[in-house]
Amino acid sequence: MSNMKLSQSLNLRLQQTLRLTPQLQLAMKMLQLNQLELQELIKEEVEKNPLLEISEGGEDAAKEEAAKPTNLDEIPKTPDPLVTDNGVRPQEDFQDFYKYLMDAQDNYYSEGVNYYDSDEESNIEEYVGTRPSLTEHLTTQLRLSECNILERKVGEYLIGLIDRNGYLIYEEDQVISVLGIDKEILERVIEIVQTFDPPGIAARNLKECLKLQYQIQVDPDPLVLRMIEYYLEDLANNKLPQIARRERVDVERIKECYEEIKRLDPKPGLHYSSDEKTTYVTPDVFVEKVNGEIKVNINEKYLPNIRINAFYQSMLRAEKLTAKKTISFIKERLNAARFILESIARRKDTIFRVTKRIFEIQANFLDIGVAGLRPLILKDVADHCGLHESTISRVTNNKYVQTPRGLFQLKFFFSSGTTKTNGEEISSKHIHEIIRDIVSKEDPKRPFSDSKIVEFLKNRGIELARRTVAKYREELNIRSSSKRKAYS
Repeated sequence: MSNMKLSQSLNLRLQQTLRLTPQLQLAMKMLQLNQLELQELIKEEVEKNPLLEISEGGEDAAKEEAAKPTNLDEIPKTPDPLVTDNGVRPQEDFQDFYKYLMDAQDNYYSEGVNYYDSDEESNIEEYVGTRPSLTEHLTTQLRLSECNILERKVGEYLIGLIDRNGYLIYEEDQVISVLGIDKEILERVIEIVQTFDPPGIAARNLKECLKLQYQIQVDPDPLVLRMIEYYLEDLANNKLPQIARRERVDVERIKECYEEIKRLDPKPGLHYSSDEKTTYVTPDVFVEKVNGEIKVNINEKYLPNIRINAFYQSMLRAEKLTAKKTISFIKERLNAARFILESIARRKDTIFRVTKRIFEIQANFLDIGVAGLRPLILKDVADHCGLHESTISRVTNNKYVQTPRGLFQLKFFFSSGTTKTNGEEISSKHIHEIIRDIVSKEDPKRPFSDSKIVEFLKNRGIELARRTVAKYREELNIRSSSKRKAYS
């Protein structure tokens, strides 16, 4: 057996790694926030950093000017005095840096920080009425029902298990074990909750949901109940003749029952507001075409106007009279405050340049709508703006643009496409609209198959495979021809 020796050695290895500093992470976060989210972030930064304050304008004219969207075409480009000729920021001597910041700010000092009140200039259209949630609606009915204390407790527990569609999702054994009740009590309480409004609530599956709704009608049709019980899958596949043969009735009778079933609500819970946070949409950018030229305006109506606090500037001027720890803290916060201001300005400039490029390519959309869209990918905009594709993705994520054609997400204007036989490019969104138009004009008794739609598109100079047409049709939530067929 050979001898084994253990030894230690020291090896040097040089490698490069990319690390995101907290400042860079904050700048990236700002870039992908929409206007309302950025407003909240700015307020948080003002609360954390005493050197930042929200500027209050004393005159009405100043307030009106601050509320207007800013056109970045009118902002003069000035060099950064804190960057040297070779692009490197000096790290040793910060005195010029502080002097630049203090001289650039107004000496106005406020004893308190008053946040910008966005409601001062809001209108009634920006308020959203609230309705009780499904849970609140059901709990109110439970309290008014004739239940004993135990049944009410079980009912409250079961209401908490109802999903946003109105279905009761539970494991019977688990509920019985947790509540310490028997199966009879559980079934009795479920029956009580199922009598609540809206009809069909607390059903455990689609079949039960539809039956609960239909059974409360005056003189329910037994054939409709049988179709709900046994033929839901066949109805989904539009197999009306097969159902008619099994029930020994004509297709017209089955069609009448089918129409009754389609009037029932498969998701009764969706009519009530959910407990999720409401999302408010405010346009981040305004775009219009004036005399053939694309005009882009950044919406800053609700963004507070922040600046460096003048009181702490005065403390820096009196550096010899202030404790070293205090000065060190102020300098650190001052550096962070300036980074916030730079990031906000950089975000505004980036959004402006990206949006301007998007609508230079999609200019025809402003004139003729979706038919004017051209194929566009992130790389097309990134190469022109000198940015990375990931940056373009962050800029367009969750951002909305107001156009003469309506309000759209910026990502709406990116899509793949193909080239027509005449060499003209056409976007996939335009093809979607063409397919939708073709299907809308078909005879319901003889709907167009995917192969037939391929022929129609070919006649328009658009050559697509049948599977591609099927994919686009599914994206439009259009069923296959066999399921669209109507029976007389």
